[in-house]
Amino acid sequence: MLSPQSQLLLRNAELFETGHWLIVNANDGDIFKALDEGDTTGFFQYFDQFQNINDNTKSQPQFGAFYQGNQKLDGVVVYMPKSKEQLQMLLANIAPHLNLHANILLVGENKSGIKSSPKLLQPYSRNTIKIDSARHCSLYATTLEERVKPFNPDDWVKYITININEQQLELCSLPGVFNHKQLDEATRLLLHEIKHVPSGSVLDFGCGTGVIGTFLAKTNPSAKVTMTDVNAIALYCAEKTAEANNVKANVVASNGVSHLQGKFSGIYTNPPFHTGIKTDYSVTENFLHQLPQYMQSGAEIKLVANSFLPYQPLIEKYINKATVLTATTKFKVYQSRFK
Repeated sequence: MLSPQSQLLLRNAELFETGHWLIVNANDGDIFKALDEGDTTGFFQYFDQFQNINDNTKSQPQFGAFYQGNQKLDGVVVYMPKSKEQLQMLLANIAPHLNLHANILLVGENKSGIKSSPKLLQPYSRNTIKIDSARHCSLYATTLEERVKPFNPDDWVKYITININEQQLELCSLPGVFNHKQLDEATRLLLHEIKHVPSGSVLDFGCGTGVIGTFLAKTNPSAKVTMTDVNAIALYCAEKTAEANNVKANVVASNGVSHLQGKFSGIYTNPPFHTGIKTDYSVTENFLHQLPQYMQSGAEIKLVANSFLPYQPLIEKYINKATVLTATTKFKVYQSRFK
């Protein structure tokens, strides 16, 4: 079934009947089948969404932190992301690929900030209108009024320096990555509890900027670090963070553990518990459920999470008895070892 945002787009299917269109971060693949009369292709910054689209479009969809295309676009529709700054970066990235007077559409849930579309689109047009609303979603449209400068990712990158456990790290951060421009309290708490990093393969799951994986590599240079995330922006930042700290890491796009290989002697994570703007810890539960097949005998897992999330019983259900290493009023760090 189409998502509410896609249903709203389908009510306006005539918009997509002419010209070459790009659909960005569609939250379901069926919208491409529904719009199969037009010339549409997809761009995705989220690997799970990208996986869902491969069989649903005639054209070749693209996955990455930034859109790269050779053909000029007559229109683009962007599904409203959680971060408005991420949207601004997306628009700056895609606008140079648009023909003059191309259509720019934003679609999103009303509670996602979509109502600020006229302000967000001001750099590209002085006239943005709401053309439809339904199912607690809205669709805004405008046209590109002037040519825009080429996109440079470096204009959006922020580097921050942190000191933790006698290690100094340089972190690359971009809009759309978790806790942009700062180290979150939960991850800092986890890093303080990593006193020893085993040799062999270790995993940073849900790597974000790559801070955990880079810390692991600097603490034990002989460790083989894998960093994984579903978010292409995070993967880009993780690679840049590893490079800035002169460490090596294998950075992998993966929906959960779907694209991991081998077994690990240590797993360290501050896992996600949101899908968009909704609380959803099913990703972490699925991760814990499948993780034992990727753990060596005696492998440790250290996981930090908000205290209200029911992770201790899940760790004990799928891996082994879990202990709380440290706790604050907001967070807990859990540890377990695989049998």
